[in-house]
Amino acid sequence: MKPGITKILIVDDDEDDFFLTSDYIRHIPKSAYQIDWCAKYKDALQHMVDCDYDLYFVDYRLGAKSGVELLKEAIAAGCEEPIVLLTGKGNYDVDIEAMQLGAVDYLVKGELTVEKMERCVRYSLEHAATLKALKDNERKYRNFFEKSKDIVFITDKDLNIKDVNDTVFALLGYSRDEALGMNVCDFMELAQNKKFFAQLLQARRAVDDWEISLNTKDGDKKNCII
Repeated sequence: MKPGITKILIVDDDEDDFFLTSDYIRHIPKSAYQIDWCAKYKDALQHMVDCDYDLYFVDYRLGAKSGVELLKEAIAAGCEEPIVLLTGKGNYDVDIEAMQLGAVDYLVKGELTVEKMERCVRYSLEHAATLKALKDNERKYRNFFEKSKDIVFITDKDLNIKDVNDTVFALLGYSRDEALGMNVCDFMELAQNKKFFAQLLQARRAVDDWEISLNTKDGDKKNCII
């Protein structure tokens, strides 16, 4: 496969409709697409689970099953590529259901134009790229969060702990579940430190290299840098 070519699978049990839909895609200017056809639900699901294509157009009616069922099953099985639902006529309830289940767009076959198809393809691919970048960043953050040898607190604006890594147990003796019911200031011994810490965050939105003594669960003290 040449670089820069977008692979598109059209899932439709009507070959004439496949040719119609693919023709709109082929007429998008300045584009390079490989467009394939799949008429069977089971085969389409396998392609989606295997991440064989960059974009999927799925017809609402697929024999005994529906495109909505395929959409739901594919996403549940881990498909992260964009899926567009196609219907023969507009149906508000189907539109809403498809979008809630994870479809990126909903197109009515009888209302298709090259311009609409171009916008749909462009939006779907851009949306997928944005989601992929966010998920990649989330995985990097989660990896850092879980493996860090430092305690990493995630709090709300009042410093109530919403998440914390397991290092809190190694350094302070609290389990993660115990720490989730606490405030960061609960670990500080002196009232003036608690007040200073809160004021500093409010004024600067950050704290750098602040040396402080934190209380452990068993009553000892740990010298730390926040």
